Amino acid sequence: MIHFLLSVQQKAGLFFSSVVSVFKVLFMSDFTLKTDKTTATRCGILGNGPSLTTTLEQDTRFLQQLDLFAVNLFSVTEQYKQLKPANYLLLDWAFMNPDHWHGRTGLRGIVDNTTWPLNLYIPKRMWKSAYFRSQVAENPNIKPIPYNYTIATGYKWLVHGLFKRGLAMPQCQNVLVAALYYALNKGYQEIYLFGADHSWHEAIRLDENNNLLVSDTHFYGNEDYSIGARETSYMSQQFFSLHKAFYGYEVLARYANALGVKVFNASARSYVDVFRKIKVKDIA
Repeated sequence: MIHFLLSVQQKAGLFFSSVVSVFKVLFMSDFTLKTDKTTATRCGILGNGPSLTTTLEQDTRFLQQLDLFAVNLFSVTEQYKQLKPANYLLLDWAFMNPDHWHGRTGLRGIVDNTTWPLNLYIPKRMWKSAYFRSQVAENPNIKPIPYNYTIATGYKWLVHGLFKRGLAMPQCQNVLVAALYYALNKGYQEIYLFGADHSWHEAIRLDENNNLLVSDTHFYGNEDYSIGARETSYMSQQFFSLHKAFYGYEVLARYANALGVKVFNASARSYVDVFRKIKVKDIA
């Protein structure tokens, strides 16, 4: 009886989430936005995890053979100007906030340091920001390309259909999930992930006053911050956020398999376990 009830609950949940996803797409997605396609076969996505330092030191020659995607604050590093990635994807709303460090230094890094043609992929909502548009307009090398960040869940056939049309995405708790989704839709046949450490759980701790402390570590430096302590558990929220981050890769692993695309985790160190782990030295 328990198994029957659980089965009914699961099927009802799938149906409900599918219906909700359809309504979200109808009312939130822009049907005029199209995914630009590529003629290249391979790309690399540069995460900003600490292990990217190892990749940049040892595997630069291989990176130069790939179409590259950069994300978040890669624009403020010297490696950005050296590698000249063809693609840059943003997801964080902070980039359209002039009072936020991302919206100042990070965005200015893209505008000031880009001397080559760059596809800048941004959520449609971000492109509505007058501040963001005015900053990007200063550099004619940058081609802004809005995308629909409308989260869809439910039946696999429905979700994959919405993904292919660029009308919806999986939940992207981390920007690398969004970059991987877009790389899949652009038509690459081989995709390599770098700097996808995702080792946040190692840096979560409580101080003597029960405040939750988190160190968000990147290859270009660390950021320590305190979340605080309340009656509700911040720890449970932190691990639920981590669950959502890793689950996004599971969704895209199934999508990649349906498309016949090979995704390799070439990060020197990583907790992402749904893609084949490789070392660049074995394939370069």
